[in-house]
Amino acid sequence: MARVSLRKNPLLAALLGTLATGLGHLYLRRWVRALGWLSASFAATVLFVPESTLSAVSSGTLVDPFSLLPLVLVTGISVLDAYLVANAERRSDDARASDAARATEADESPACPACGKPVDPDIAFCHWCTTEFEALDDAGTGRVDERGDE
Repeated sequence: MARVSLRKNPLLAALLGTLATGLGHLYLRRWVRALGWLSASFAATVLFVPESTLSAVSSGTLVDPFSLLPLVLVTGISVLDAYLVANAERRSDDARASDAARATEADESPACPACGKPVDPDIAFCHWCTTEFEALDDAGTGRVDERGDE
């Protein structure tokens, strides 16, 4: 089964953003962005939601859902933003990892035919298993008897 990483997971960022505005951005360590969305949510509540709706919500009575629409819209856009930011960060991390893997593949030194570990091409033996490269047989098995004969 494939292992799922929770690091910069877009779905987790969106879920956390749904629970509380800005929480998905805090998970992504985007502090200023989280504060910005929290401020936008507060501003939408103060400017566009009637005070009677806020007192009705705090007392637990039924309210007109359209009166909370500005707050819901800001929260929804914040969730979408957290998802997109996490998705972009994950893609850039994957691209950096694949670039690093390609760079290490290009920089790899030759491998010892006996043990398979990387060796320094300037020396005539493997410093891991001490197999001398001139002592290898033509089949390339890397097996050398104790006298050094092939």
